[in-house]
Amino acid sequence: MRLWLPDPEYAEAFRAYRNYVIDIASEIGGRYGWGTSLVEGVMDGVDRYVSDLGIQRRPLSEDEAAGLEAALRKSWGDLRRLRREVDDDAFDEESNAWLPVQAYYAVYKAVLAFAVASGQQAPRDHRKALNVIAKDVERGLLPYPWSLCCIGCPQTGSYQVIGAETAESVHVLSNPDPVNSRDRIAMFLRTTRQKELERRFAAERQKGVVRGRRRRNLSREAKNEIAKRLAPTTVFDLFWRLRVKANYEDADTFVLGASGLPDARAFADSLAILADASVAALEALIIRYVGDDLYQTFITSYQDRLMSDDRSPVAVRASMFLPSRTAVGDAPF
Repeated sequence: MRLWLPDPEYAEAFRAYRNYVIDIASEIGGRYGWGTSLVEGVMDGVDRYVSDLGIQRRPLSEDEAAGLEAALRKSWGDLRRLRREVDDDAFDEESNAWLPVQAYYAVYKAVLAFAVASGQQAPRDHRKALNVIAKDVERGLLPYPWSLCCIGCPQTGSYQVIGAETAESVHVLSNPDPVNSRDRIAMFLRTTRQKELERRFAAERQKGVVRGRRRRNLSREAKNEIAKRLAPTTVFDLFWRLRVKANYEDADTFVLGASGLPDARAFADSLAILADASVAALEALIIRYVGDDLYQTFITSYQDRLMSDDRSPVAVRASMFLPSRTAVGDAPF
């Protein structure tokens, strides 16, 4: 097995991100990883959770149905590509430069599909899409860990992580542990909200400032007001944070920060699990709105086109509608 030393410039950041996704994936696996597959466990768990929430099935127009199928198809395509990268025998640390982008787009397209299914306007802007699902998380449409969200302003100390009564005492570099996994997830949400608010604070400080002059300061009240206008930060925002890091900031964090192939694969596997399960959670809500029949038509049609690809995340979903409900190929999801 090839070993290497992590680049000191990236090692701590990679370890922090790796720990975050491992803890969230482990929480999901522990809660929903029973039965035939994790995807089926998540879908069943979400379906039971919302059974008393009074979600009404709604008929879709032809345009809505076409839009729903297109969004789901794109989400499934990204899940397939993500899983192929992770399962590839030739997997190496370079794969991690692009996996956060694939994971984000799989979830983003599923959010668009959910918006169509629930009768909301499907936003084209990424921030608006995250706002759509944030509002439904705040309404209580999803179980833990997707139910967690951070509101308020961490910079001023006036914030709350809803669904997590925690002192957030876990160290970011400590090894993942079920005992404090909720603390780590809460910390991930808090720091993710901090980063987005810092971007907004920076933009606000520049407003009305003449070139060459010092930027203006923001009061505590101004920061809290800006934070009020930001939608709750949810688990879905975590995918956006990773995607921005890989796409626009420094993808080398996910490449050079790993201490070896097992370390790199631990991040990749956990991210794939988190993405697949998060899409499945949204699919369970979609089925509540549009019914099993329409979803089954879409998933089986997509799987029929794949033919020999019988271990993909799509195959696992399609197998749920077989008479035996036996997952194809004993896939890991």
